[in-house]
Amino acid sequence: MVCSKMRKVFIDLGAGSGDDIKGYYNLYPGNKLHEIYAFEPNPRRTIGIAERYPAAHVYTAAAGVEDTTSKLYLGNSLNTNSLNINKVSVNKNNYIDVRVIDICKWMKNNFSYDDYITMVIDIEGGEYEVLQAMYDQQLWEWVDQLYVEFHGEKLANFDIEIENTLVDKLIDFYGDRVYIYRKHQHQQFLKLNAEGS
Repeated sequence: MVCSKMRKVFIDLGAGSGDDIKGYYNLYPGNKLHEIYAFEPNPRRTIGIAERYPAAHVYTAAAGVEDTTSKLYLGNSLNTNSLNINKVSVNKNNYIDVRVIDICKWMKNNFSYDDYITMVIDIEGGEYEVLQAMYDQQLWEWVDQLYVEFHGEKLANFDIEIENTLVDKLIDFYGDRVYIYRKHQHQQFLKLNAEGS
């Protein structure tokens, strides 16, 4: 007997103002019936997400590789905040302390391989660690559709070959099920991620 993936889940890491949820709903009418999980560390933004999407599970937390607290460095706009102090658009002297959730552990505690998971990773420089941890723990196999925005060009002293290697690895693994801003299936990425346009 073939086990079909009945539980449909949308996980938005770096939810911002919640526009990715709107984009997800607009992709297919049935998506409005799916479970929505949004991670956004800035409390000024999570309030708005919860108001716009009352059925969504909203976490005022950053996606990371361990359960901890960290500094969220603030930028010139709400879209440029980052846990990564090397992001060129942040003010290293202007930050707030935020909760960080170990995404791999959280996924294992809440979902399974048998769930149909669509995930967005747009976490302003934290994507490298999170994607590597997910790969190391075989969680890439759990994600059926993956949308990623990389930020290596916005990080000081970053080796862009790390990004290029990871992009190639993602495309090799997912094929046409991965959408990477400006690098692979860009137009489909923009259908979901309004902030990337």
